[in-house]
Amino acid sequence: MTNRIAKPASHRQARVCSSVSRVMRCLCAWAIVLFVCPVFAEDMPTIDVGAPFDVRSAFIEPHEHVYQLNATLDLSLSTSAIRALNDGVPVTIELDLNISRNRRYLPDVQIGSLVQRWQVHYDALSERYLVQNLNSSQQSSHATLQSAIAELTVIQGLPILDESLMQKGNRYEASLRIMTTVDGGLPATLKYLMFWVDWRRTSDWCTWTVRP
Repeated sequence: MTNRIAKPASHRQARVCSSVSRVMRCLCAWAIVLFVCPVFAEDMPTIDVGAPFDVRSAFIEPHEHVYQLNATLDLSLSTSAIRALNDGVPVTIELDLNISRNRRYLPDVQIGSLVQRWQVHYDALSERYLVQNLNSSQQSSHATLQSAIAELTVIQGLPILDESLMQKGNRYEASLRIMTTVDGGLPATLKYLMFWVDWRRTSDWCTWTVRP
């Protein structure tokens, strides 16, 4: 007959307490997830997809032997972009222009392109919104974000192409689009703590025919 040695009651109680402790930790973890997730879902920024963001009108014309771009833009920033700006993260606005010559029996050939970038950021020290031309380094200061964005909605006399590159009698096609980008180069964890995310919005191409 085999004698079984009974384990002390203290060991059995310790094992039961350990199991109960694990269960309680799991329940607490789920409770935190259920409580926190709705808060993050409610506070996370949304993209203003319905707001105007497009090239309203555009044309090029020669001036002193150089073709210049004139355009009117609809620029709208998302909640995420505005929040990022107020947190000190810059927003980049980019203008992308391509000009190609149409050929009847051959593929079109590109004769010129331009990428113009501006950066908008909020300076907490002066409490001003600054707009910097990243191509020329020129900078302007504005009291409100609306004023800063308004400066970029009208493009006048932007040099793009030497007049000699477009010959009379040929048919050319110009295409223009705009893009707004928020990235800031910050770690993803910090972005979520600040309640904003990487954001990019690109307009459709606005295309028109040019005849010198």
